[in-house]
Amino acid sequence: MNYNKKMYPIWILLALSLLYFIFYIIPILMGVFYSFTHWNIFSATYCGLYNYKSILTNTMLRLSIKNTFVFAILASFFKVFLGLILAIFLNRKIVAKNFLRTIYFSPAVINNVAVAMIFTAILNPSRGILNVFLRYLGLDFLAQNWLTDSQIALFSVIGIEVWKWSGFCMVIFIAGLQSISSEYYEAAYIDGANSWKKFRYITFPLIMPSFNNVVIINIISGLKVFDIIYVTTRGGPGRVTNVVNIMVFEAFGSGRYGEATAGNVLLSIMVGIVVAISYRILRKNEVEV
Repeated sequence: MNYNKKMYPIWILLALSLLYFIFYIIPILMGVFYSFTHWNIFSATYCGLYNYKSILTNTMLRLSIKNTFVFAILASFFKVFLGLILAIFLNRKIVAKNFLRTIYFSPAVINNVAVAMIFTAILNPSRGILNVFLRYLGLDFLAQNWLTDSQIALFSVIGIEVWKWSGFCMVIFIAGLQSISSEYYEAAYIDGANSWKKFRYITFPLIMPSFNNVVIINIISGLKVFDIIYVTTRGGPGRVTNVVNIMVFEAFGSGRYGEATAGNVLLSIMVGIVVAISYRILRKNEVEV
């Protein structure tokens, strides 16, 4: 009886490991294999490094990588910053705290494509709610071509991303804040510490694990961004919002399956390197309690 109880969790672990191997590891290995071939649904012909050379010599690659990193860095910064501010505010004893948490978190559960379609309508230069409202207030000079002006299109899409995911960051930060013992703040109060010193020397160091997780999650999602940008701008205007995943998608759409697969492999390597470096840097700032 005891033997069965001990073995039960092991069988669960083995079953989950098998599913992980079948639906995650095998597709990755197949993707790497097919990235070295010219393939379609009927056959695959080995072509060596041709696909990688083709995508690495693509004149749009440098611009796409730059846009991807700009999007990932700026979106991650503002999502983390706004999420932390909201978490600190909503971790206090205020009226309707739980209701406000729900409101701020709710965009995270909406489908990305739906969010993109909603904001495409809101930011329409002639009939969009935002410009109509600005003109109603007499602020015509603030009305912009939010998604079609090459100077601001990328920042508009970043704003959509921040609106959607800052509430998700808030929830993780709240969990970290609630794990901090009140004794630390009581001791700091006795020592005469002000709010800034409490945050700097108590709150922020103790939520570093949560902070690191939020940053890593947002960096990964930022580097892999596709749907919000594709639905709102399709990489335009003039390719100013073109990112790596849109290049990969266009390669698939034009039948260059091997090149698209190689692009996905390169993107995965890029994400892995950036995350590894970020994790190593962020881990140095964690403290033990």
